Amino acid sequence: MSPMAFDIREIQTQLEAAPIVSPYSHDLALAIICDTFRLAKVRPPSRADWGALEDQARSPLWREQVVMLAHVLVSSALRQETVQALNKNDDATTLLQRFFQDVAPLTAEMIRSNTFRREEFIRKWVRVVGGECKGESPKGSVARIEQLDYRKAEAEMRRAEEARKKEADKRQQALREAEQRATEARGWRE
Repeated sequence: MSPMAFDIREIQTQLEAAPIVSPYSHDLALAIICDTFRLAKVRPPSRADWGALEDQARSPLWREQVVMLAHVLVSSALRQETVQALNKNDDATTLLQRFFQDVAPLTAEMIRSNTFRREEFIRKWVRVVGGECKGESPKGSVARIEQLDYRKAEAEMRRAEEARKKEADKRQQALREAEQRATEARGWRE
């Protein structure tokens, strides 16, 4: 059986059209995610499993990511497509663990307000549940996730900032050396 093809563009369009609502409570978000697994006939995580997921995440962002996952599931076709993509032998807790590790640096605000971060969030969910992106080759989908990856963008920004700092330090050092040479040259002339 071929993997479920998720229509990323359509899901993005649906999410952009969805009204902005108050964030779901954490318990409601857990229920929405568990119901998604139940609809797919996959055993959802237990309360203890959810506790272990939160402990493993060790991130203050984890709860807001859970809420955002619930939001994107109920505000778009992502939920129905997820139900179709899941296999009853899938382990919901393992899937969620991989997903939350993968989206760890993303905040709810980033997902809600930035098209690229929202696309990254959705694509990483699609990948975890074993789906494909409609109209893309598997290699193309991997390349797009790599292109969107916020962690890589952050690392590139840090490297660029460090390079700028090193360059500024070099310029400062060159100016100090030029000033020193000018001072020494004046000393010879006097």
